[in-house]
Amino acid sequence: MAMHVTNSAEMAPYTALRWGEFVANPHLLYSLCRSSPNGDGADDVINMTGAWTNPNNSEFKVENMEELQRVRNELLTKPILFHIKVEHNKTEHYVVMKVRKVWRDEFAVLVNTRHPTIREVLSQKLNEVTQHMQEGKKFCLKLNFGPPVKQWYSGVVDAEVSLCDSRRNSESGHMEIAVHNYSTPVECCVNPVCIVCCFPFWFLFGGPCYMVHRTMKCIDDSHRFTDLPVQLITGMNVTVRVQSHPQQPYPQPRPAVPQGPPGYSPYQDPGGQPPPPYPGSY
Repeated sequence: MAMHVTNSAEMAPYTALRWGEFVANPHLLYSLCRSSPNGDGADDVINMTGAWTNPNNSEFKVENMEELQRVRNELLTKPILFHIKVEHNKTEHYVVMKVRKVWRDEFAVLVNTRHPTIREVLSQKLNEVTQHMQEGKKFCLKLNFGPPVKQWYSGVVDAEVSLCDSRRNSESGHMEIAVHNYSTPVECCVNPVCIVCCFPFWFLFGGPCYMVHRTMKCIDDSHRFTDLPVQLITGMNVTVRVQSHPQQPYPQPRPAVPQGPPGYSPYQDPGGQPPPPYPGSY
């Protein structure tokens, strides 16, 4: 069973639990960050699992400094709970064929925002948007917590690296949050991959005009967290203890003793006839 951690700064940056186990027993994650022994911990996290069905739940729109300060305090003091689906694809190339392997999983991931590495980035970015707010500017800050989970999952399910293999990782994309006082950008208009692949449509339907207007009206900033360890916990931790017994000495084999022919013991036939003579007694 998961243990209560009094100092959340000592927790791993990411703690993952399979989604099925989390649904059956949410206490396994909530107990890691509860502020009081009597609480269940559900109120001590920022629950972003609803972003799976409604991406707007991952946005924090602030209208004034009081709301921004409240969001800042929550992000710096409470861990964030995400629901994520990950997929890892591997294609092995042989001389006469290709073999494609796919791994899929679904996790509840708790991001420890009090971890020094994460807290340092969050504090810096939130200080910048606070300055923008004080100056009366429009801003949008996007934080992507997904890359460490993809890196960890691909290393767990497919640790062997070969030059003859091709790999591809993907995740649901619901480990992003946005803090803004304007709006979030339209992804298909600002994503470089979409622009390159659909450049004629992007150009004809006003993509350049949108980007110029966006640049003039709002300050967009983003950060992708990478190279952070992920700890996987399970619903039950079982410790197997093997009792050691004193080793008994093996019995020493006895030396072989040469034996002659079996001894002859005459017997009396039930019919009264004497036994036949022993061979060699003639």
